[in-house]
Amino acid sequence: MATGGKQLIIKPVNLKLDSEELLRLVRIVLDEDKEDAFLFLKEILKPQVDQATREQ
Repeated sequence: MATGGKQLIIKPVNLKLDSEELLRLVRIVLDEDKEDAFLFLKEILKPQVDQATREQ
């Protein structure tokens, strides 16, 4: 991936889900719940990605 002529190097990021979050994710997939999927991304995954990318 290139940005402004410079190559952007992205390292792998490990995300951790507790049992409640994992169950919520499974329910989202089974129910095809788009609204909860968006909230899950916003509330659970985005903060973890933000934290991981700050550390790079």
